[in-house]
Amino acid sequence: MSSKLQTSGWIACSAALVMLAAAAAMSFAGGLHIEAGGVQMSLQASMDKGVQLVFAAAT
Repeated sequence: MSSKLQTSGWIACSAALVMLAAAAAMSFAGGLHIEAGGVQMSLQASMDKGVQLVFAAAT
């Protein structure tokens, strides 16, 4: 495997971990809500209830 391809893989892995950590922090800080194309996703986390992921589709 070339070193350039390996470096790109580490950069992508690092970016994914940073996004995962940011989503976890936002979900603990009040929730993360995303809506696209009539589909809504809510991610909320707390120590009491754990992680809740809810999908809803508008008709």
